[in-house]
Amino acid sequence: MIPPTATPATDDTDPRAPNEADRPMTGDQADLLRNLCEEASEPFNASLTEGEAMRRIAELTESLNTDQNL
Repeated sequence: MIPPTATPATDDTDPRAPNEADRPMTGDQADLLRNLCEEASEPFNASLTEGEAMRRIAELTESLNTDQNL
């Protein structure tokens, strides 16, 4: 018997399953990215995925830290 609280197992190899590369960025990512873009005088792209946002945040953070250490 399957307990009523059981959740179905997800198949990570299912190409139809959304992953972070396909999902829209989170609200927290959008807030952080918007602030970083403002600081760097860069345009903010609200249509990035979670993965793209993570990479962009890392790039801007590195760039801003490098600029501040001059």
